Amino acid sequence: MRPIDSSGASFIEQLNWHTNQTTAALSRLSGGSKLLAPQDDAAGLAVATRMEAADRQLAATQSNLANAISYSQTQDGYLTGAQSVLGRMGELAIRAQDGTLSEDQRALYAQEFHALKDVFNDARTARYNEVDLFDGRQLQVPLSPESGSVGAGSVDLFTAELNALTANETALDNPTAAQDAMDIITKSVDHLANAQARVGTSLNGLAMAQEQIATQRANLAETVSRIQDTDVAATVTALAKQRLMTENSVFALNQANLQGGHFINLLS
Repeated sequence: MRPIDSSGASFIEQLNWHTNQTTAALSRLSGGSKLLAPQDDAAGLAVATRMEAADRQLAATQSNLANAISYSQTQDGYLTGAQSVLGRMGELAIRAQDGTLSEDQRALYAQEFHALKDVFNDARTARYNEVDLFDGRQLQVPLSPESGSVGAGSVDLFTAELNALTANETALDNPTAAQDAMDIITKSVDHLANAQARVGTSLNGLAMAQEQIATQRANLAETVSRIQDTDVAATVTALAKQRLMTENSVFALNQANLQGGHFINLLS
């Protein structure tokens, strides 16, 4: 606090100064920020601005990770359905090897088998947001220049064994053809199992990256809060002090005016 002398000008200056401090404290409490102007903490404002920019980038990364997780989960859903289709196709291939079946009975199995090939082919050509799910491409989600990226995708359902599965030559026309079809189905089941394992690994990596980003954002928010947010307890204490000093300045100014009036009366 500035020293108070006996001049009225000094009392007015003190009154204005404490009034401004009171107004600033009220502004900090009502706005929630202790940085009312750049000069309040120029260095802190610069740090907070950079951190807020970093937080926006991390928020965008979180959105990209969420999309990649949805993409991978969609892959997993189709692969699970495709495994069920292969399971039924394998069952039909075994039943078609029964030598006691009539041609008409085996034709019924072959008809369902052919329909399931179409279902499987539809699954492997599925897309997510106009992006192929099973073309084998590796999708990269950048995290930051320092942290690199995390991958998703990389599932190819157009390999030689899967192409053989959907080919016209794979059929259940007779026990020998059914046995050949069963061999192809077995290889296809193994391929899909490996693909699901890769998708699971991708999902784990994406989930871990998302947790790390969430932790980074929480730490950034806490740091920015320490720089920018009003310390309510300290500000309330300062407000009470400035109000008291304002009252003292008003009282001192009144006393100075009274003394001045007495002096004028004596002169007159």
